[in-house]
Amino acid sequence: MEKKEKYEQMYEMLVEYERKIHEKNQKRIRIGLKCILIIPLIFLILLFWTESNKVVFLILWIVSLFAIAAYLILVEYMDYNLQEKLNEINDEEDGVENLIGQEIEEAEENFKNAMKKPGEDLSPETEKKEDEKEHAEVTEHA
Repeated sequence: MEKKEKYEQMYEMLVEYERKIHEKNQKRIRIGLKCILIIPLIFLILLFWTESNKVVFLILWIVSLFAIAAYLILVEYMDYNLQEKLNEINDEEDGVENLIGQEIEEAEENFKNAMKKPGEDLSPETEKKEDEKEHAEVTEHA
């Protein structure tokens, strides 16, 4: 009985540890996304503000973008592996929780919908029905 309680306590500690690391990774991603906007912007401002060699600032700008992107990929990969291991321990097949959240997926879907042309989302059956309605309206007016 004592062994079972000890395992349950260890499992709860593991779940709590994973949750804390996941929250830290979410903060790291937010910081990385802010850095991907701010740091290259600083290099671009320095590029146009100073009269020194522009190539140096351009190289620094490009290197900073690659470094921040590599950091974001690394954080996401570590979090993904951590959640996979936790799911393996839990014997769950649900998959991995998104690090950034559902808002990004919803924003992507909204962006795709906004980029569609007005009649693009219609299927051929819907188009036939609309053509029949338009034809019926034209014959009624005639």
